[in-house]
Amino acid sequence: MKELLAAVLISLAFTLACLYLHIMPSSNSMINLRTSTLSDEKPLISNEYLTIAITYHKEHPAFAKRPLTTYLVEKLSSISSLDLGTSFTVINFSFLFLCGLAVYWCSTLLGHNAAEALWSMTLFYTSFSVLFSFFPPIYSYDEPLQYLLIYLSLIALLYGNWLLFVCFFSLGLIARESGLILLPGFALLVVSYEKPLSFCLKRILLLGLPVLIYATFLYVFISETNIEEASRQDFMDRFSHFFGNFRNLKFTLESFTSFLLATGLQAYLLYCYASRKLLTNTEKRYAAAFVLVLVINTLVVFLTTQARETRLFALPLIFLFPFLGKYFISEYRLIRTKISQATKMELARNFALVAVLAGLSLVVTNSYYFQTIGSPSDNLFNEYTGLAAILFFSHFVFRFVLKPKSEAVA
Repeated sequence: MKELLAAVLISLAFTLACLYLHIMPSSNSMINLRTSTLSDEKPLISNEYLTIAITYHKEHPAFAKRPLTTYLVEKLSSISSLDLGTSFTVINFSFLFLCGLAVYWCSTLLGHNAAEALWSMTLFYTSFSVLFSFFPPIYSYDEPLQYLLIYLSLIALLYGNWLLFVCFFSLGLIARESGLILLPGFALLVVSYEKPLSFCLKRILLLGLPVLIYATFLYVFISETNIEEASRQDFMDRFSHFFGNFRNLKFTLESFTSFLLATGLQAYLLYCYASRKLLTNTEKRYAAAFVLVLVINTLVVFLTTQARETRLFALPLIFLFPFLGKYFISEYRLIRTKISQATKMELARNFALVAVLAGLSLVVTNSYYFQTIGSPSDNLFNEYTGLAAILFFSHFVFRFVLKPKSEAVA
């Protein structure tokens, strides 16, 4: 009970911190957006802009077929005295709060202790695409609800409840259809080469049920709203995004930086832990699911979407977040042991190397990382990128470069 209370409080604290990041005066996020065409006064919550965004999501064929978030926002507004902008903020940050608890719950079900699960939740909230969810050009909208429903479907699988899995994952696809990309990863989790073929086929068919439900929903929705031709045209137009993502050096740098910010540190942490050959059979399955979906999703994002929307790269991390707390604690203990066994001269040399690399990373971050939309003064993207680079180089040096001569480290 004490651990659950700690999870609730930490999740609430991170959610409120994330909200403050979006509404503080120096920020210019979707939540408090100020543009030249809107009011000159800086709003706490920009009802005017968010109302435009909600209307756009109802009218554009690519977004109209994802009605759940919009419905919930409008429903809350209609039964309360809240305007649409405030309702959007309440709904999405409430789902963000629940997502953290879902990561914690999933982590504990996978056998991790409370400390490891809490760190998994912490690393979820401090990931780039979550921390800056509603900043341009990330533009989150349906993701908090989608993530929650997908984690609930994963939790249902861990309990062996296929009915709940089908329900939650079907709703997750209706919230945002990109969840289809996760199905090959789910297949790796539920299918075993040691089981009979009939067992594997049954599970594949069960995984396919949400696809059938979503396809039925999509057919009915498109037919009822008469957006068939617009949807077809939108689908064809998506393939032009590949050339947009790499139209010049500035867009190319932003596209690759977006990918690294979304998944780089998490994938690196997995590599470091896996390199010590400590992965359990369950961890190997989830790692394989992450890598497989990462490859598929990355190709889809670069080919058919705007890569600067960093959140699009982050979906495969759903398989990894519940384990990151364990990997983080293990790496921390290893580095602490290496530092304790190193001589002062060895430490001095490696701290000097870290300082040089940190300085270079800050110069590169501020000189070569550009946004093609918005301004660095509107957000903390450059600061986050610089800090992420410093953390990476610090870990790399003390993990791989530092080799204490006084005593071998396992």
